[in-house]
Amino acid sequence: MAKFLLILSNLAFPFAAIGVFLGFLFSARRKLLTHLIQELKERFARETPQDLPQNALWIHCASVGEVLSVKELINRLKAFYNKPILVTTSTAAGQETAKKNPAIDKAVLAPLDFYPLVRSFIRKANPYRLFIVEREIWPNMLAAARYAHIPYALVNARISRKSTRAYGYVKPLFEFLLKGAAFAALQSHDDKRRYERIGLPAEKAFVCGNVKYDTLSDTPAKVKEVQALIKQLGWEGKTVFVCGSTHPLEEDILLKSAPQLIKQGVKIIFAPRHLERRTEIEHNLRQSGSSFAMMSQNPAACDILCADQMGFLQSLYTCASITFVGGSIAPRGAHNLLEPAIVGKVVLFGKSFHNTPDTAHALLTRGGGILVDENNFEQTVLRLLRDKTQLLDMSEKARRTALSFKGATDKIMKVVENYERKSA
Repeated sequence: MAKFLLILSNLAFPFAAIGVFLGFLFSARRKLLTHLIQELKERFARETPQDLPQNALWIHCASVGEVLSVKELINRLKAFYNKPILVTTSTAAGQETAKKNPAIDKAVLAPLDFYPLVRSFIRKANPYRLFIVEREIWPNMLAAARYAHIPYALVNARISRKSTRAYGYVKPLFEFLLKGAAFAALQSHDDKRRYERIGLPAEKAFVCGNVKYDTLSDTPAKVKEVQALIKQLGWEGKTVFVCGSTHPLEEDILLKSAPQLIKQGVKIIFAPRHLERRTEIEHNLRQSGSSFAMMSQNPAACDILCADQMGFLQSLYTCASITFVGGSIAPRGAHNLLEPAIVGKVVLFGKSFHNTPDTAHALLTRGGGILVDENNFEQTVLRLLRDKTQLLDMSEKARRTALSFKGATDKIMKVVENYERKSA
């Protein structure tokens, strides 16, 4: 049955590929294809063996986030195996990020998930091991690796309820693929239950946590720049409320609350999730009537600062008295709740946290975070700022919660070492 489903998916592939190509051809995003010839070469596995490192550790990531999250894991795997690193990505942005990592010997776009193409890629690269990061379960990639006797494993793996239900319709295929895996290092116990439901053997499933939390630092790189900014604004000794990765709905709530917060002496910094909205954001700030400045425009004294520059968010959290993480009132599943927590800041967030349920529940149950919505946002901020003792206690609980999530990379490496020892 598994082979039948695999054949069926490959028969459907040309029609799906044509549909995707036509859709892209008539969309504005076609302008992004600035290196079309090279991209097609890689997507259709037209590289030669000389183009690819041989007998390498093949690590497949989706895009930028996954490449960055496994940076330390890549270093550890390279040191353990003493093999070159070949990274494939699903996006060009991910590939460019991978190229900047000196530990990676080669980064190319992944071949399309069509069995003849993936098989051709494997024959040319002759990889030693294949590691699939997070949710990138491509059936033909795994099947081709299995038939080529290339051991493959899932690392930092996760799966949603929706995907579990969808994969359940073709369970024989995923059961075949997952039974062939060397092991699966999973992010949570929920992920373990879901993977086992679609065929992963329990003895191959290991809950290791999320490696992205190992990249969290309580000494962010741009703290000195932020301290200089606070001095430039004349905010030294002031109460600062930092809102990170905000979406339009959350900015509307923030700006409605701003007059009362400012009246109580609170200064506000917010970092929009999408900086291409800069013009819209400036318009909304003007309409709000509050004094504001844009971080990119040599800001002077103001009550609200829009952090419209990349790479500063976690450093900005260090100057906060209290924080809010966006994408959580706006229904986006929440962004990284532990970035402010690791620097000892209370974290406010909304009930939409399906992307980070483990950290959200931990912050709530351990007292380092509080749920807010458009009705209690302003009152919650003011209440916490008035109670310095509670704020200090919650800040310490937030930090301890963040620290408890570190160590996933070490756990994954123990699983790798045990596997290699048993298979030797």
